[in-house]
Amino acid sequence: MLGQIAAYCLALALLMAAQPACAAVSEAEAKRLEGDLTPMGAQRAGNAAGTIPAWDGGLTAPPSGIGYEPGKHHPDPFAADKPLFTITAANMAQYDAQLTDGYRALLAAYPDTYLMHVYPSRRSCAFPEHVYQAVKRNAAAGRLANDGHSVTGAMMAAPFPIPQSAVEVLWNNELNYRGYKVSRENVAAAPTNGGDFTLELSRVQSISEWSNPARHNVGELNNVIFNFMKVGIKPPSNAGSVLLMHNTLDQVSEMANAWIYRPGERRVKRLAGSAYDNPFPGSEGIRTNDNIEVFSGATDRYDWELKGKQEKIVAYNTYRLASNDYQYKDILHKGHLNPELLRYELHRVWVVEGKLKAGKSHAIAARRVHYQDEDSWVTLTTTLFDANDRIARVQEGHALNYYEQPLCFFSSNIVYDMNGGSYHIMGLRNQESEVDFSPDIDPKIFSPDAMRRIGAR
Repeated sequence: MLGQIAAYCLALALLMAAQPACAAVSEAEAKRLEGDLTPMGAQRAGNAAGTIPAWDGGLTAPPSGIGYEPGKHHPDPFAADKPLFTITAANMAQYDAQLTDGYRALLAAYPDTYLMHVYPSRRSCAFPEHVYQAVKRNAAAGRLANDGHSVTGAMMAAPFPIPQSAVEVLWNNELNYRGYKVSRENVAAAPTNGGDFTLELSRVQSISEWSNPARHNVGELNNVIFNFMKVGIKPPSNAGSVLLMHNTLDQVSEMANAWIYRPGERRVKRLAGSAYDNPFPGSEGIRTNDNIEVFSGATDRYDWELKGKQEKIVAYNTYRLASNDYQYKDILHKGHLNPELLRYELHRVWVVEGKLKAGKSHAIAARRVHYQDEDSWVTLTTTLFDANDRIARVQEGHALNYYEQPLCFFSSNIVYDMNGGSYHIMGLRNQESEVDFSPDIDPKIFSPDAMRRIGAR
């Protein structure tokens, strides 16, 4: 038996172009999460240049003196910060080592209007203590399963805080902690290359069974890790529509399930092809299902290589962009978001590159490069290359700390179509209610049978 396990691990390592990752790290290695590593697995120390600070615990509660009220939008705890410098098309060569290919492409495509204000780096990310304890248990027990298409031995949050392979890093993004029950209003838009847009407002409710505090065994999940329901509010053509998704853990064995209800048709229809490169509904073909949250879903179409950690300039602590001080017309500019509302910082990120396997296809990305935050495991940006190795899409997540929880995740995220000059953004709620992390959600609503009556309300 031991010989068979060793052979399997070697084969898996060769398949993933990475170090063997079948076994979890040792108890001694896991203790690094109390030492030189943070409880999430990041380097606790700052960088040698002093441009990235040491992690001091992050924001574990609303900072005093900023006027935060529960249920209201999050005031910017770093509003007094001033940009250290601004990157433009004219001076971007000076910062080349810290820019991703995607940001270079955006600067070159919009030389007169796109820029990046770079602020002091604030390692604000923090999570609840029960999440830290779960991640520590995961470090010693989490393992890849089914040729890397699934995970066993872990629950609640990142399964591999001390990753040994590219696929383990990707799983940390897929399974990072985003809260258990969550309700929010969501505004999406797909501005044309001329700058015109229509706002799509929806009510979104979700339950992450992966992060259910009552569950302690991945075997209890029946492969469903996340239930998601979106109910359309406006425009009138979208009002009453319902999109239901059951996201699965092993999406190779069982693809994510999705259903849609449209009031005009008065029936629930199952959506075929709710994964991989199938277009995400309402995104005008700009976003695919595996780009819902910068990256999600099965990894089996690509050969993945772990490039290690790099220091890159990324969107971070984007409280201003999420502020209710701004209307959507202030945010959605022609070609790109209003750069005056974005905050960029220098952070250490895990870099993972995927190249399509022989015989596999993807409508947009023959190669993709992901940049994952070391402090939260959230993928902050990706660059997608087409079959001719030209940049086809650039994705950006707008991360911040919901410090009353605390937890770090997106406020919104965007996909830029570098060929068509348009983009699709989702997650805006500047003029809507803020995220509710403790709603009373009945799990029974996440069923096809419940969709019709929900849409008819």
